[in-house]
Amino acid sequence: MIAIGITATDTDMGKTMVSGALAAAFNMRGLKAGVFKPAASGCVRMEDGKLLSTDADFLMTCAGIDKDEQVKVVPYVLEDALSPAQASRLAGIKIEPAVMTRKAVEMIESKQITVVEGVGGISAPLTYDYLVKDFFKEINVPVLVVVKSILGNINHAVLTVEYAKNHGLNVLGLIVNCWDEDSAGVLEQSNLYYYEKLTGVPILGKLPVIDEKLIKDGDVAEIASIVEKTVAIDKIIGLAGGKASE
Repeated sequence: MIAIGITATDTDMGKTMVSGALAAAFNMRGLKAGVFKPAASGCVRMEDGKLLSTDADFLMTCAGIDKDEQVKVVPYVLEDALSPAQASRLAGIKIEPAVMTRKAVEMIESKQITVVEGVGGISAPLTYDYLVKDFFKEINVPVLVVVKSILGNINHAVLTVEYAKNHGLNVLGLIVNCWDEDSAGVLEQSNLYYYEKLTGVPILGKLPVIDEKLIKDGDVAEIASIVEKTVAIDKIIGLAGGKASE
């Protein structure tokens, strides 16, 4: 039973896409894959009044988890597209860190390998005084940092990795999201060099933009195939404490 936390330099870096893609790869390797997210904001209100986390829905599809088990994957679903700390206040919901950590451990212990996606960046507030880094540290998982090779992201990557390390987290490496080898110029290529040089952690994958049709159709096998070609899955499993042959 191993787990990998996914954080990012900012929101909209593609944590959910990377998390789901990794889960798909583990799933297609025959591993019993788990996914978890402590809280989800910006959820969709369904006709029956229930809130649906589209992020959790995608993660469950990739991991092969039944859609009826959303409550096991994300314990807090919130309608407003704000930090969980603020969205929960507006909804009159009290988020309990103990609930998030307990549910996360339950998922991790029930699977061979679990992808735990954070919320926003590493210091995003889950409650008034409980941040994403606190959650990752409490459940004791190593983390991958999702970046994009765009202007300004070197600074964000360095600060994110240093902050995580300073708070006792084991940063395995970086995953570059939305990478396009054919169009990568000086900016994109130089970013890769400085990401590794200045953070001191390796780039463990360069995931391209995944076609929306694959996502909409839930084509887990094709998503997994893309991951296997562009991400060092064996190395990630090994760094997280597992065996590539599992």
